[in-house]
Amino acid sequence: MEAPNLQCVEHMVVFKINKDKNGSDADADCYEINARDYFVPTRDKWLLLTADYSQIELRLMAHFSKDSSLIELLSKPHGDVFTMIASRWTGCPEDSVGSDERDQTKRLVYGILYGMGANTLAEQLGCSPAEAGEKIQSFKSSFPGVASWLHEVVAHCHEKGYVKTLKGRKRFLSKIKFGNMKEKSKAERQAVNSICQGSAADIIKIAMINIYSVIAEGVVPVYSSSLADMFNMLKGRCRMLLQVHDELVLEVDPSVINEAASLLRMSMENAALLLVPLHVKLKVGRKWGSMEPFQEDEL
Repeated sequence: MEAPNLQCVEHMVVFKINKDKNGSDADADCYEINARDYFVPTRDKWLLLTADYSQIELRLMAHFSKDSSLIELLSKPHGDVFTMIASRWTGCPEDSVGSDERDQTKRLVYGILYGMGANTLAEQLGCSPAEAGEKIQSFKSSFPGVASWLHEVVAHCHEKGYVKTLKGRKRFLSKIKFGNMKEKSKAERQAVNSICQGSAADIIKIAMINIYSVIAEGVVPVYSSSLADMFNMLKGRCRMLLQVHDELVLEVDPSVINEAASLLRMSMENAALLLVPLHVKLKVGRKWGSMEPFQEDEL
């Protein structure tokens, strides 16, 4: 990879050192390192704190499609989302859904979200294109609101030539009207994906603005005004370092780690009002590659 940025830093990197002068791999030593372990806070004793949205694109699909079944499942406070979806889709009890069925359901859901056809999805699921096509149709029958929304998005894009994100940003896809068959198919896939991914970008940018307002300017958002005194402690003791897709990375003085975690969770989960709740997972640690789940009671 040439000139990688921080969004491209991999978790694990495998490389070989050849002992053979001729460059043969037969006598090579293999090493594995976590490249992210080399990223640490800029200040001694400070901690890294991260928050990652859980299934934000799926939640946005539920919001836009207004599918009642998907909204119901994603609004439940407990339970594994993809296990619940698999149960609803197949009609099997949740406790009978195995890890393989859950994994296949997750691949199917994101395959539909990313506009995969039967052939591509078949490769993901390890089945024939015909079977993949049947799974797609079966899933859409179980979640008819999703099926209708997917059709409406493509039809609207054909008519207008663009799609809009949650906050009104437009992505123009002219090839959907004027391209050849291959280009039109690609644009149709991009239409759905652009709405969900673009809206996820809208939401995390709003969260970043709100977090920065607190830790750099001392301006507390309206939804957390009752916590103003607590959040005022963060100024100068917390810094936002990085956004990686649906994740934010902060460095924090350990003495205010609970307050920073509260700000991070509140800002991200309240960045947009959807028909389903937004959830984030928090992690903490000294090394970016070795973060542990954040446990407020332990600090």
